Amino acid sequence: MLLTIDGLGKSFGTERIFEQITAKIEDHDRIALIGPNGAGKTTLLNLIAGLDEPDEGEIRRAADLKIGYLRQNGGLLPDGTIESEMRRALGPVFDTERQMLETADQMAALSDHHSEAYRSLEREYQALEERYASLDGYSAQIKINTVLNGMGFGGFDRETEVEKLSGGERTRLMLAKLLVEQPALLILDEATNHLDFRMLGWLEEYLKEYRGAILTVSHDRYFLDRVTTQTWEIENLSLVIYPAPYGRYLDLRQERLERMEKEYERYLQEVARLQDYHDRNIVRATTASSAKSRLRMIEHLGEVEKPFVPPKPPKFSFTAKLRPVQDILDVQGLSLEVGEGEGYRLLLKDLSLHVRRGERLAIIGENGAGKSTLLKTLTGRMPHRCGTIEWGRNVRLSVFEQDSSDLHPDKTALMELWDRFPSSTEHGLRTLLGGLQLTGEEAFKKIGVLSGGERARIKLAFLMMEQGNVLVMDEPTNHLDIPAKEALEKALLAYDGTMIIVSHDRYLLSRLPTRILRLANQQAESFDGAFEEMQRQLALREEREREQKQTPAPRAPAGESAAAKDYYRSKAQRRAEVEQKRRIAQLEEEIARLEAAVQATQQALSDPQIGSDFERLTELTDQLSSQEQQLEACYQEWDMLLS
Repeated sequence: MLLTIDGLGKSFGTERIFEQITAKIEDHDRIALIGPNGAGKTTLLNLIAGLDEPDEGEIRRAADLKIGYLRQNGGLLPDGTIESEMRRALGPVFDTERQMLETADQMAALSDHHSEAYRSLEREYQALEERYASLDGYSAQIKINTVLNGMGFGGFDRETEVEKLSGGERTRLMLAKLLVEQPALLILDEATNHLDFRMLGWLEEYLKEYRGAILTVSHDRYFLDRVTTQTWEIENLSLVIYPAPYGRYLDLRQERLERMEKEYERYLQEVARLQDYHDRNIVRATTASSAKSRLRMIEHLGEVEKPFVPPKPPKFSFTAKLRPVQDILDVQGLSLEVGEGEGYRLLLKDLSLHVRRGERLAIIGENGAGKSTLLKTLTGRMPHRCGTIEWGRNVRLSVFEQDSSDLHPDKTALMELWDRFPSSTEHGLRTLLGGLQLTGEEAFKKIGVLSGGERARIKLAFLMMEQGNVLVMDEPTNHLDIPAKEALEKALLAYDGTMIIVSHDRYLLSRLPTRILRLANQQAESFDGAFEEMQRQLALREEREREQKQTPAPRAPAGESAAAKDYYRSKAQRRAEVEQKRRIAQLEEEIARLEAAVQATQQALSDPQIGSDFERLTELTDQLSSQEQQLEACYQEWDMLLS
């Protein structure tokens, strides 16, 4: 047991956040903490991490429990570098290494190897070496390299200063530190916000093998499904625990709410039946006694509270007023470029794209691949120099932009809608806003003070009013909480028009698209189906490419056309591939030899007799360092040849 929570309560002023929360965290638990925005998720994390104190109840932590907490506003040392921050995460390892070196220097300065001072230093060094080995110090740098590569820092100069990193890069570095540190309880608050698909996939696989417990808050439902096995939901000031990941939690939650509602209805019916019997029979002397017994039965039933009814999610509904032609969009030879002079960059080259009525096309790619630029170009909000874009007859576009630049900060939500749709009634617009959870004061607040989620719902209201037959959307789920995302997905699935949508929301991408357009390396590639199907096709391709690297290409038959001969690799290419395979085999043999040598040297260092021979000890330590450096170099070359 790592931690127990008993009767926890917390308030801020007169606002009650939660009360009577009871839970426990055990070794290797994988917990998702969910709840609507403002429910108190971050407050609960702060209490568990010991950064705040509860008003009622207590949290009991295991002795020496090590907690690592990635906060939304977590910090790093401003004068640190990537390398120094990662080494700081393994402070005990590198402190021990430094002490070993200092002790070795002190031993080297003594000429009398039989003196008590020398023997004392010898014993100290041996204890330090044992501690270093127990901390897995010999593989510390390999761990750092592995995690930094997984978190997207493979191409970074390790001496890059923290203050020169972007906000997203700092968050990734903080996460990398925690992964290397490996606390017994890892707390992650929106850890996936700044990760691309590759980083997310790597992180999910890493966390599956993580030795400690994980408690995470995330709006990434796909991440929650892959990493967690329990779901904690803050609901109505309480904590409800479901023994299932997010996808299964939805079913369990619905079953629980329906069961509670039925139990409450049965209770009301039983109370009504007993009360009715009492009322009808209390006036007669012969039945008065039994009537009074019915009141006692009601008292014995106790008072059952009405089940909590969760707030309804926003109500989205998209309809297409006009039916367009079958061929919605035709793009030929489109190239996307940004910047001038030294800032010039080619984003996409020679794109050809055809979209038919009813398709749900998702566009994905890494940051900077040109996804938003492509949408702006297709919808005429950004010019292009090369290629043609033709929309079909009767196409009516409704566009959702990622930012809020199309909203006036000094207008209210109601004013924005009325200015765009002046023939609408106030009642109709307020009803629409109410369905989107913009009720009462929210409808009259200035847009500049609204949250990102509230602004996103206003912009989605525009699309609902426009009734376009083609929805073009750039990251529509970015600022929405989980219930709002679920509601939006249902509405989009029910929409019978055409969609072109940019998103990094893998849960949405796994359910909505009929086709995915993947932008990478200035090219666009189309995949039929949703996200998992694209992943399957990419994995099959990678497997075929690996097989082709291992199998020589057949000789081109004589007399074939020049086009057919181009299919076969040149002699130089074949020679290079044979040499690459030979070098990979050599490296694998060398890696196996060096791993065995490292193990043998480590065993020799652990021999008690060696501890009294400083010269031999120094020799073996230097030998181990050299072997590990050679092994790391072989690993790096091997990885490069296989990539």
